[in-house]
Amino acid sequence: MFFPINVLELKFNGDVVSCIPIFYNLNLEVDYTHSVSLTKVIDSYIVNNSGIYAYKTEWQDFEAGQPLDGRFENGFLMKKINMYLGKHWEYWFIPLNNVSVKIGGKVIFSNCKEDGILAFDISKIPLGLFILRWCG
Repeated sequence: MFFPINVLELKFNGDVVSCIPIFYNLNLEVDYTHSVSLTKVIDSYIVNNSGIYAYKTEWQDFEAGQPLDGRFENGFLMKKINMYLGKHWEYWFIPLNNVSVKIGGKVIFSNCKEDGILAFDISKIPLGLFILRWCG
């Protein structure tokens, strides 16, 4: 029960909205509407015990804050990335962004109702606390 496990905590404005154990690589996808171009953006990550890795970004238009290089594929511009981001990563979203966060294809967070910080944190918690908090 006191054995520590690594978890990925998804927080919005500091409140934990999801806690996922990390027993193997997790595929994390953040899908949102870009607030300037109003086009779709999909950022893809791999999460494991050592941290968060950006591996791909897809977008539909060259606008403010979006990459200028990428190859066109299935209606999106796409750029492969291999970047270690550490054990913490965050976005600032507004309701207009229509954000959706998926892990392994399953939606775990969507459509924030207020402006805020969406944060991803890898931390260690006792297995017993994980079971009590998320399964009880």
